[in-house]
Amino acid sequence: MKFTYSGYIELINLLKKNDYQFCNYLNYDKHKKVVILRHDIDTSLHKAIELAKLENEIGVSSTYFVLLSTNFYNIFSKESNIILSKITKLGHGIGLHFDEKRYEISGLKKLEYYVQKECEILGIALGTEIKLVSMHRPSKWIIDNNIQFEKIINTYSERLFSDFKYLSDSRMHWREDVSSLVVNGSDDRLHILTHPFWYSNYNETIDIKIKKFINAAKLDRYRFLKDNFRNLDEIIKEGEI
Repeated sequence: MKFTYSGYIELINLLKKNDYQFCNYLNYDKHKKVVILRHDIDTSLHKAIELAKLENEIGVSSTYFVLLSTNFYNIFSKESNIILSKITKLGHGIGLHFDEKRYEISGLKKLEYYVQKECEILGIALGTEIKLVSMHRPSKWIIDNNIQFEKIINTYSERLFSDFKYLSDSRMHWREDVSSLVVNGSDDRLHILTHPFWYSNYNETIDIKIKKFINAAKLDRYRFLKDNFRNLDEIIKEGEI
């Protein structure tokens, strides 16, 4: 599968052709053959909204998980808030992407405390209740212990991680041929994780995608500074960046 928008559309069409019902974390038990689409937003909200628009155009919905403890975006900025609001208006769900390494966590109670805390913060930013969490680079302890919370669904709980066929494109690499698995139809429950960061209009290598992201950050930084620095273009113009 190519990491392009057209490649992603091909995957969605393949799932439809093979009779998978697109479900979320609350309604998958209503169907026999289901797929849950999940997207972890590790780096770019702009890439997330592009994928959200595409999914809306082809008639599917998914869940986008937002990382609070990141240096790449700020959920309380006006721009970020607008993007996340647009994602929900396009029919998608929002969940928390939680990095356990952000805190000193010694057990389940501490974990649940910080997950609940971040869900509340995200909920305040978006004006809605957050009931879903996916773990950012989950530890062996998280994966092996079937951790469940009282009011929040953990996407790495045993039912969603082990009872489903879990597929991920982490580091722009599918460990299994996702297209072949869909066609074979041997698994009635698929849980597919993608990262919007990897998808673009053109088929590019991982190093090209990363270099483009780093280079674009210079222009982003200039525009952010211009919003807060009077007459910045008298000192340095955008074309000089």
